[in-house]
Amino acid sequence: MHYQLQKQLDRAQHSQQALIQVRVLNTQGSSYRKSGARMLINEDGQQFDLISGGCIETHLTRHAKQVMIDGKPKSLDYDFSDPDAPEWLISVGCRGKVTLLIEKLSPANDYGSLALYLQARQERHTSWLLTDMLTGQTTRLLEAPKASAETIIEAVKPAPRLLLVGTGPDTDAIIDLARKLDYLVQVIGCQSQSLQAFHHRYPHLAEAIEAPDLDAYLAANPVDYALVMTHNQALDAAYLSQKSLAKLSFVGLLGPAERKQRVINQMTGPAPLNLLGPIGLDLGGHGAQAVALSIMAQIQALEFQTSATPLANKKTGIHD
Repeated sequence: MHYQLQKQLDRAQHSQQALIQVRVLNTQGSSYRKSGARMLINEDGQQFDLISGGCIETHLTRHAKQVMIDGKPKSLDYDFSDPDAPEWLISVGCRGKVTLLIEKLSPANDYGSLALYLQARQERHTSWLLTDMLTGQTTRLLEAPKASAETIIEAVKPAPRLLLVGTGPDTDAIIDLARKLDYLVQVIGCQSQSLQAFHHRYPHLAEAIEAPDLDAYLAANPVDYALVMTHNQALDAAYLSQKSLAKLSFVGLLGPAERKQRVINQMTGPAPLNLLGPIGLDLGGHGAQAVALSIMAQIQALEFQTSATPLANKKTGIHD
């Protein structure tokens, strides 16, 4: 979502056009999205991302047009459990409650809370957005502010960071899916034709970092998760021998179990205790897209500390 938001913000800033941002402020009970979710509407009425899976987006358009005209932020409450609500709202069936905030973003307010939100996601610590409902102005703070009736407070956690060690063509599917899941992706590789080809696909994304320089790189560019996939057994062993990887939440190694053991045998030190290989969940399928889905599903389960079991087997709510 955030990668899409950044793309639309970049386009709006380049063309100096306004955007409407719809934020989820609060939810109770069942709801499609939770607090902090966002969608954008541009001056042409195009919508980017969803708040409710399509249940209320059409209804939002009328309010968004008014906010685009007068520039005043507007709060909306949708109660899907209210028996007196319109039929279209009751028929959704979610039976939850959602509070939304509609804001106009433009060069006049430096694109407001969206620009500050995306900046905060790039940081390595939690920060808070304080929006004044009277003026529409948003401020980013490093400490939690005191609440008041005239302000909206949103805590913004840093985005999880994923390091890909390797620049082969199969990294593309992982990068694309990881970005859609709101991970900040960093890519490194050794100087090679593979790295040069990667730069043609993703300019400025990958850095040439040899294995002995990995510890220094991670000290300056810390990450949460790493995936080693150079497709070279000796290179995999060299990168995995660096001590900094052992400090991460997760280090994945692409390839079958017997290859993992051969890589470990080539390492100059003990294998990291957090090394997982073969990486990924047993979802089935073939090809780069299926591999990316399998890998990111396992990382996503670790990031959100879930069991990765079917939702039908859960005894609690979907988001509990």
